[in-house]
Amino acid sequence: MPRSAVFEAVFDGMANGKTVADVARELGLRPGTVRKWLGEDEAAYTRYQRMRPLLGAAFAEEAVLVARNTTNAASAADRLLVETLKWAAAKSAPADYGERQTVEHQGQQTLQVKVIEEERPVKNVQALKASAVAGVLQAGTELPADLL
Repeated sequence: MPRSAVFEAVFDGMANGKTVADVARELGLRPGTVRKWLGEDEAAYTRYQRMRPLLGAAFAEEAVLVARNTTNAASAADRLLVETLKWAAAKSAPADYGERQTVEHQGQQTLQVKVIEEERPVKNVQALKASAVAGVLQAGTELPADLL
């Protein structure tokens, strides 16, 4: 079977909720071989990346279906299946099903700062003089007479 036919089968399978491994086994191929082929073919890999959100949607839909059809007798197994499908959906399509949310802001923001000076006397005159001296030394200017 030519690689292009394998790729088409993989993409069709992804749209229907099948992993690369599922499709590869159906075709009698090793999953690692198919993944390697996808990585070697740039066009196929690009198409594979575009198909991942569809695979994520299929996993999410299957999780909802399993949850709706669960019974008390099978609830523990179904809960595990639903959690696994949710995880797979989040990994396949993180923008749609991932838990990390990104908030984007467009436009400008204006920040106004209002400096309020208090009329209270300075409690630590030595610290004030030291900071003024350090600032003047960094600027490379002469010290005012009141700081000497």
